[in-house]
Amino acid sequence: MIDQQPGNQDEDEQLEKATVDHDNDDRQTSKYGGAWVAGLIALLGVGIFWFVLSTSGQGEQALLNSQSQVHVVTNDNDNIASIIDLPSQSWTNIDSSNFSLSSKPHWFKVALPETANDQHLIEISFANLDYVDLYFLPDTCTKEECAAAVYRSGDKLSFAEREVLHDQLVFPIPKSKTPLRLFIRVQTQGSLKVPIKLWSNEEYIQYIGSHRVFIGVFYGFMVAITLINLFLFITSRNPITLLYTGYIVSLSLMLATSQGLSYRFIWPNAEGWQQQAILFFSATMIFFSTSFTAKVLRLKHEHPNIHRFFNAVRIVIVIYLVFTFLLPYSLIAETITLLILMAMCLVLFSNIYVAIKGNPVALYLSAAWCSLIFSALLGIADSLNWISLNLDPSYLLMSSAVIETLFMALGLAMLFSQQRKEARAAHRVAQQQKQKAIEAKKGLLRLQLESKEKLEYAIDERTYELEIAIRELNEANHELERKNSIDSLTNVANRRMYDKRIAAEARRSRREKTPLAIVMLDLDHFKLVNDTFGHQCGDEALVHFAEILKRCVKRPSDLICRYGGEEFVLILPNTDIKGASVLAENIRSTTENSPLQCEQKQIKLTVSAGVTCRVIASDEEYELLHAFADKLLYQAKESGRNQIVAQDY
Repeated sequence: MIDQQPGNQDEDEQLEKATVDHDNDDRQTSKYGGAWVAGLIALLGVGIFWFVLSTSGQGEQALLNSQSQVHVVTNDNDNIASIIDLPSQSWTNIDSSNFSLSSKPHWFKVALPETANDQHLIEISFANLDYVDLYFLPDTCTKEECAAAVYRSGDKLSFAEREVLHDQLVFPIPKSKTPLRLFIRVQTQGSLKVPIKLWSNEEYIQYIGSHRVFIGVFYGFMVAITLINLFLFITSRNPITLLYTGYIVSLSLMLATSQGLSYRFIWPNAEGWQQQAILFFSATMIFFSTSFTAKVLRLKHEHPNIHRFFNAVRIVIVIYLVFTFLLPYSLIAETITLLILMAMCLVLFSNIYVAIKGNPVALYLSAAWCSLIFSALLGIADSLNWISLNLDPSYLLMSSAVIETLFMALGLAMLFSQQRKEARAAHRVAQQQKQKAIEAKKGLLRLQLESKEKLEYAIDERTYELEIAIRELNEANHELERKNSIDSLTNVANRRMYDKRIAAEARRSRREKTPLAIVMLDLDHFKLVNDTFGHQCGDEALVHFAEILKRCVKRPSDLICRYGGEEFVLILPNTDIKGASVLAENIRSTTENSPLQCEQKQIKLTVSAGVTCRVIASDEEYELLHAFADKLLYQAKESGRNQIVAQDY
């Protein structure tokens, strides 16, 4: 192994210490910073609830009380003429404005105060009623024709048909010289809630001003959070921000629909969609909230059993969305109420469980869901007539939504901070490994200065440690290719290399129209050298002749090959017969004048050569060219040896 330099070790230790200190500082900052932000959010929540309680219902007078009466229609007597003539025993005193889920027509008989006049108005602060008809009758009249005014409203009528273009159901009180009685017919497929309030015009204007401020701040806040997370998704491509955006949009549209704002500003003429919208956005809210929670808490990898429950809820939601437009509204409304309760409880308990396991992000999400679930439970209990709230439940939901959104944003910030720490740790590990790799490469360079055997061993060892398997395989293949192409005795190319190279040079000669020369060489009386001086001297003679060839053949493009035994061949690209003959003659004379010294004996060597040349015209001609050079070599042998025979093919 390669030892690191002391200076580099000190730098690594200082870098690691500084990084650890920085992580500790971040951890302390996140811990106390998160607590401070959570405290501020809680304080903001208290302020929001105080504002809601202080502005809700100022100046209003509830008209449904113990003196009011209701009649539920169970037959065909569903008109004002029949209702006026009903006996007193057909009417039931009212103890609440909430009648749970009912699709039957309900008639309300309301006694207006003597102070009520045309300077007052009536508000039904529950916008999701299908049909609402108001009949103002003089106190002494029992005929429908005596009605001072008849107003019709509800989300089954287009928004433009309302008597007062307002997101809530608002009706003016007509002028009358005598006291008026009020009959109200209400029929709806969903929750039947009729909070009838009497307002003076001045007090309602003051109330609606505060209401609009709260509404504007709330939806402005939700739009800002939505845009911020959309920009985060566009820049980071993080799916968590997109799921969070989907949840905020669904929650906002659900609240806007329940308050009549969507029907007024977004789809004023879509009566059919208005009825289904609140169910649709409730379902998408559950889908995005469960998907967001599963992604943030990494349930798929860290808590797979809980993740299966989340998947089941999302599958049910998808099926529910399909049947929203197929099944009766009342059945779907009951189902979505239970589904919201189950999903919220699942999300809350999952966050609490993961928080107990030590995930700080889940702690903030638990606080967020506690706020929203508390308000949602109050609203559901109020819609099911389990309790009676003195303020609009949507105010509670909006207030809780702000608190929940802030806690979720804090949780996201904590998650991104945690991911940043993990990325920093991964970067630190990568830097350490990079430094180790650099040190290893430096050691590898030092090892290259050593001997060949030690270098090859060190390279093999270091390659196993530093390079991946594919590089090892490539190096092994290159080494095998080299060994298979070189003659081990003479260290020149072997027959296999010759076969590959001659084919390549022949193609090049044909392509470039250049001559290709071949020189076949054979040591004269080599068998006699072996028999007389021994095979050791014979091998030295071959090596000696190969060295002569290397000294004489100087062009990089030329190739020296041992063809077999004492026979050698030269491939000379772009060489004519004259140039090849001169080279062959130089080799012959050098060999003749360079005797071999072996075992204190001087052995004279000579060589015969056959030289030929041709511009290759077809792929097969190089084989014929080789055969012709071999034939010329045979002629040189037959003519007395120690000579060359050259001829164009």
